[in-house]
Amino acid sequence: QIDREIGRGLTVGICYLFVGAHHQVRAEDLNVSPPSGVTPAGKDLFSGPLYQNAGLLYYTDNSGNAVFHGLTAKVSQRYKRLLTLNANFTLSKTLDDGTFTTFVSTPQDLYKRNLERANSNQDVRQRVVSSFSFDGPSETVFRNFQLSGIVTLESGRPFTLFVGYDANGDTNPVTDRVGLSARNTYWGANLYSADLRVSRYFDIQNRLRMTVALDAFNALNHANVDEVNTVYGYSDFLGPIPTRFGDGVGSPANPQFGTPRTVLNPRWLQISARLTF
Repeated sequence: QIDREIGRGLTVGICYLFVGAHHQVRAEDLNVSPPSGVTPAGKDLFSGPLYQNAGLLYYTDNSGNAVFHGLTAKVSQRYKRLLTLNANFTLSKTLDDGTFTTFVSTPQDLYKRNLERANSNQDVRQRVVSSFSFDGPSETVFRNFQLSGIVTLESGRPFTLFVGYDANGDTNPVTDRVGLSARNTYWGANLYSADLRVSRYFDIQNRLRMTVALDAFNALNHANVDEVNTVYGYSDFLGPIPTRFGDGVGSPANPQFGTPRTVLNPRWLQISARLTF
């Protein structure tokens, strides 16, 4: 990390962060027969369970790996002890070869677990966070007031394009990916959020102060889509390949494909009072 003051109250900086995680928990179903052919899409085809008298043999090991690369640029400006501005831009990438220990996270192909290495669920490539704080001048009617806020802009998170049924014959209907697509190749919606706060403090007695605040979370009431329906409904692509939420590419096999599943909170107002002594 490098920081440098290049003007009165103006500081710039740049930071690179690498994180490597090893021996992460990964899940798999051991009761899958060896490949007996290939699907029309070119993937391994299985003939059901390896042991006919058993069901799911759920097994976890510590063979998982993950890496994070992040480059952050930041700017900070302070003006006459009244106004403070901060802005950060992060360009990053996160990769792993397995996520969580749930049934849907078992590998699509038990015998080719290396194909699971792809973008992580939390891979947010670009993120901008800016904040400000303005204290009312002491000689005006705005003394003891403070206006502050945080603005967050994020690129979308990736999702996996699922077939929606058992297309490769391994008895698991929730892990099959469309065509030859890798994990997490469909990008979700961008996030836009602005949080604001107005506060004023009152000195009641010696060392006794009350601060009253009004907070507005997601002040612009932007509808931020969280989860997306990525069940394509067919084993291979039936036309143009969808790449991100809102690209206009749907699925003839599932009209709900590409539609929002969940949305983050709408505007939320909060009034609070804090007594310090």
